[in-house]
Amino acid sequence: MTNTEDTNKFERQRQQKLSRIKELGIDPYGGRYDGVEPAKDIKCRFKDGDDTQQAKCAGRIVLLRDIGKLIFITLRDWSGTIQIGLSKKLMEQQWQLAKLLELGDIIGAAGQLGKTKTGEITIWADNVTLLSKSLLPPPEKFHGLSDIDRRFRQRYVDLWANPEVMELFKKRSAIISTIREFLKDSGFMEVETPMMQTIPGGAAAKPFITHHNSLDMDLFLRIAPELFLKRLLVGGMEKVFEINRNFRNEGLSSRHNPEFTMLELYQAYADYFGMMD
Repeated sequence: MTNTEDTNKFERQRQQKLSRIKELGIDPYGGRYDGVEPAKDIKCRFKDGDDTQQAKCAGRIVLLRDIGKLIFITLRDWSGTIQIGLSKKLMEQQWQLAKLLELGDIIGAAGQLGKTKTGEITIWADNVTLLSKSLLPPPEKFHGLSDIDRRFRQRYVDLWANPEVMELFKKRSAIISTIREFLKDSGFMEVETPMMQTIPGGAAAKPFITHHNSLDMDLFLRIAPELFLKRLLVGGMEKVFEINRNFRNEGLSSRHNPEFTMLELYQAYADYFGMMD
């Protein structure tokens, strides 16, 4: 059996489970699910010996072990993972749904917080909500999503198949936030300048060209924000910066992307020594 045939077989099985879920009167693509905590926060606040702790979490199923009357699920959200324990005794009314859950499904789970005999912090769910049924099989669990081209084209799959990618996104966000705070504390004002320009200035690069229908004129996606930022200096803004997208219709490689983020800043009454300081 080829890989394509295997994939089609798994997809048919998931479609069958989708039909069975609908027969149970359950919306496989439900709505709001309020009151959830990040998995990391739930683990941090757990106290040994306290049987009154409750937790509510939502995320994607990345590991599922069905051992009959018990199902153990590893749920992953943006902060990390947490184990969900499903017991037929606790979930008698929802056990049919529990048996139809699969890898890749997004669920919400609420119940008592405790530990297993192996010491794993676990939400022993007394209520499970199906938030989104996955119809495509996830990447193979041991090697993750390794195809570079697919990782870049389907970044949403890469994010949940490879947890280290999520960490890179978090670091990028933290770096940009730190830059913004540093510049604001130094007296700079953040601004936004036009993306579409009549003259592609500020750098020596080939622009992307688009057409403005209402004005019936060609415009250029900006290759740099320099000219408009300098006009703001002329207008009296003495310290300005912008973090935004630029577009250059040139080569494509691992070091060069036609669409990229740039930080550009200008200060009146200073030279390049002042800017470096």
